[in-house]
Amino acid sequence: MAARTPQQFRLERWFAEFEFVAGINNLAGSGAESPTTAELLALDGLDAQARYLATGLDCVESAGTPALRTAIAALHPGLSPEHILVTTGASEAILLLQWALLVPGDNMVVEDPCYQSHAKIATALGAEARRLPLREEHGWRPDPHALRGLLDTRTRLVFINHPHNPTGSTLDEAQLAELAGVAEEAGAILVSDEVFRPIALDGQATPSVTALSGQAAALGDLSKPWGLGGLRVGWVACRGTRLLARLGEVRDYTTMCTSGPAEHLAAIALRHSEALLTPRLANARANLADLAALVDRAEGLLRWQRPGGGYSAWLRLPDGEKAAPFCRRLAERRSLLLLPGSVFGEDYAGYLQIGFGGGRSRFLAGLATLEPELATLCATEG
Repeated sequence: MAARTPQQFRLERWFAEFEFVAGINNLAGSGAESPTTAELLALDGLDAQARYLATGLDCVESAGTPALRTAIAALHPGLSPEHILVTTGASEAILLLQWALLVPGDNMVVEDPCYQSHAKIATALGAEARRLPLREEHGWRPDPHALRGLLDTRTRLVFINHPHNPTGSTLDEAQLAELAGVAEEAGAILVSDEVFRPIALDGQATPSVTALSGQAAALGDLSKPWGLGGLRVGWVACRGTRLLARLGEVRDYTTMCTSGPAEHLAAIALRHSEALLTPRLANARANLADLAALVDRAEGLLRWQRPGGGYSAWLRLPDGEKAAPFCRRLAERRSLLLLPGSVFGEDYAGYLQIGFGGGRSRFLAGLATLEPELATLCATEG
């Protein structure tokens, strides 16, 4: 089967339509409040600005600068800089893994719902994307027995993502290790998209899959926990250096390297990770408490499972109500941006995503706009 262009990326097209409209209050995102460049530099000493301005504008090492790879490796106990490949966001990492390892006739397994590129790149390459369903009644967590039934000799990759986008479900160490073991038995590479891993709302974060399996690969990104999406810095972490070398060869055909100034700022952010994460987590927990209170006031007409990680939650509207027209009405008439579940597939048309990682005043203003609209919707359904 010939490769073809992936289907339209519904989630990103929704953001493209509304995200940068003047006056929009964006509560659709799943990241933290972004620091400014000045705020980031202020964390790194009196001479930080001078050092940043002295950063060269030539290409950097394809795998990433030593300083940044060292900082990323510190997020993955037991790994060294040689186990890290810096990419242009986690999106490039997803592309590289599938492009490097899939050929027509192969298959991969991906959770459903999922971030669309997890599945659609594979089908564009002529491979099969087999869906591992996540069920609300099971806490939006994957069933290892169901996973085993989807694997065969042509399965090359298994993609998981926890804390999960969009539901916020989390896995403990034992659950993650069991999934890694199932993938290893089949000779497949478990890819854990860990872009939300540092965002542990209840307790400690699940360990990286790289601590549990020598064959697995972890993806990371500065966008979500640290609010630094504009840097476009992501990575692949893996004990298998042969896999990283293969990904590096494929990357010669994409971006070749990231931006030197971006990598300089990214290394600063990771050196001062706690200073960035602590206030953002506190802010998100306060926002989440207010969201929980709103759900309680809806008196059972809204349904949700409180997220254990990440900065977004899924709300289920009354039965039969589709979220897309409701979200479009909010964006166009009330300048409030939420994300309809249909961007993850029509099976999720009754859900909407709300992000609670943003600033307190903006979030509270958004809830004040949302609540009467929900009341009207629920009254109509009631």
